Amino acid sequence: MGTRSNRLRWIITALVASGWMGAAAGQDAYHPAGHWLDDQGRAYALESLYGTPSVITMAYGACRRVCSASLRMMEQLQALADARHVAMNFVVVGIEPHEDRPKDWAEFRLERKLNRPNWYFLTGDEASTRQLAHRLGVHYWHYGEHTMHDLRIVLLSPEAHLLKHVDAFDESIETLLP
Repeated sequence: MGTRSNRLRWIITALVASGWMGAAAGQDAYHPAGHWLDDQGRAYALESLYGTPSVITMAYGACRRVCSASLRMMEQLQALADARHVAMNFVVVGIEPHEDRPKDWAEFRLERKLNRPNWYFLTGDEASTRQLAHRLGVHYWHYGEHTMHDLRIVLLSPEAHLLKHVDAFDESIETLLP
């Protein structure tokens, strides 16, 4: 019994150390070494979001089902934050770097009238995107020509620690208010 318990403890320690359980261990969600561009094509450092609670989701610009719903939920959260005078950042990161380019996000922002300065639409390289998705607990995969993905909206503390998340359409978005 003691050997089995020690083996389990070693496995959990190894997973935490390797980052597999980083979110559960309270690790920072943002990875400063990533390469990100905003919707204007400028380099963007995720660390610049530190100091203010942030709500972040990953989206596929061509998706009209899950991504549209998650963005509507974030818009609802923005309205709730406004009503309560809570300052927050709203961050949308493209899942497909080759499809969700800065110019695509700029058009998307314009179409959706998401012009507020606390909204950020970001594109990363493939490695940075995969790593951020892993840290946030967002799963995505390719199905033929389509990119499929989970619905996940995450609240990050001002220090970029994962605090809460919403994973379903019927969950209350209000739970993500800090």
